[in-house]
Amino acid sequence: MSYQIAKARWATTAGLMAICTSLGACSTLPVPSKTLTVYNLSSGDAYIEFEQPNSIGDKILWRSDVQTLGGESLGIGSGHCTRLDADANFFCSFTVTLDGRGIISGHGIQRTEPLESTFPIIGGTGEFEGIVGEIKSTPVEERARFRYDMTYSLSR
Repeated sequence: MSYQIAKARWATTAGLMAICTSLGACSTLPVPSKTLTVYNLSSGDAYIEFEQPNSIGDKILWRSDVQTLGGESLGIGSGHCTRLDADANFFCSFTVTLDGRGIISGHGIQRTEPLESTFPIIGGTGEFEGIVGEIKSTPVEERARFRYDMTYSLSR
């Protein structure tokens, strides 16, 4: 008996690919992942306060260079965050634009610094079209930069 692959879709968790046969049976296969580490300067932040300082709903807008560990420019990071609580947790949406390669986008909860935060990757363009994975954000050098460890797979 011969099986044909009817469709393939990617799960957005745990880096698995679901393969389904024409008979409806599905199995998951591990997908090789890559890791890309970049550093985002935190010098381009603007803070918008509502009513009182450090209030729920306050905003952070940012745009700054994305670099290698050694300071070589790779592109631009940008995004916006909204303060969620008195503990200074924020909900953030952001993009990492890598010159000549494409854009990686993520969003989620930025935990109170200096805690590490993990964001799902929600999409990409160019070389990163079909991207799935996660971004670990870690403040470094007393918050002068953030290290982004992006672990991902491509579904195309």
